[in-house]
Amino acid sequence: MKIKKTSLTRMVMVALALAIMPVSANANGYPKKPIKITVPFGAGGGTDTLTRTLQPFIETELGVNLVILNVPGAGSVTGSRTVVGGDPDGYTVLINHATLLTNMAVGKTDFDLSAFDIAASTTSIPLVVAVPANSDINSLADVANALKGNKPVIAGVNIGAINHFAMLMLEAKLNSGDFRYVQTGGGAKTTAALLGNRIAIGVLSGAEAKPLQESGEVKIIAALSQKRIPYLADVPTASEQGASVDFSIEHSWYFPAGTSSDVLATFAEALEKALQNKELLAILDQRGITPTFFGTDVAPKRVASTLDELTQAAKLIKK
Repeated sequence: MKIKKTSLTRMVMVALALAIMPVSANANGYPKKPIKITVPFGAGGGTDTLTRTLQPFIETELGVNLVILNVPGAGSVTGSRTVVGGDPDGYTVLINHATLLTNMAVGKTDFDLSAFDIAASTTSIPLVVAVPANSDINSLADVANALKGNKPVIAGVNIGAINHFAMLMLEAKLNSGDFRYVQTGGGAKTTAALLGNRIAIGVLSGAEAKPLQESGEVKIIAALSQKRIPYLADVPTASEQGASVDFSIEHSWYFPAGTSSDVLATFAEALEKALQNKELLAILDQRGITPTFFGTDVAPKRVASTLDELTQAAKLIKK
């Protein structure tokens, strides 16, 4: 049987179209239009910068544009709330990290995890425990001994924020006494307090702390991660030192509750493949960001477990 030239051409075009379709597209054709990604922080911040770094690589896998919307306010609660109750069609997405969970833990949100379906958790920024370079403290055992002493151990934190909760979790695991918390602020201000010997201990991101240790300005005594940080391989984890704290700035991708499992799986698959791109991996490595990935089967459990730990840590906050 002869096939007309026009029919053959059409068949070839269809075959080519199928061959170049984004591998992440599911049977329902998702996605068919741009996807809105809400970043609940201001433009230029860490999460915004990370999202825009990931953006072109995710777009390549999904075959559609991502439209990033910055909605800052109330420690990420304002932007997160805009996704709550949204249309669960797969085109409204929130990216957030432990800040959302700390707000839930202290009751600052009028919604909980049941308001979301989580597609994946990705890209971890490890946290470390640091002390001034001239400190007598060289390990978590030394911290525990100091907590048992008569002199208060002053910890610089941003009250109610991630570094505060990291210290609270560490305090609970050491079970040797309480830190005396003082308000220093985020990473830059806590760093300044460490360098000025105004505090005895603080939590920084691994990327912040690495050059400070290399220059001899601080000592890093523990990594608050499950495994040793590759670029700080000589620093033992807290778990290795008997305090099982695994807490990092891990970003998760939240959809409105009721989003179909196919949509979540498609988006998660795109994230996973994007994080295998060598160009992106090089960028993340340069910034001290670990390209972790946990999909739809694991991420919700990890987030819920972290929230449980933070809720318990919140009970240690002195009223």
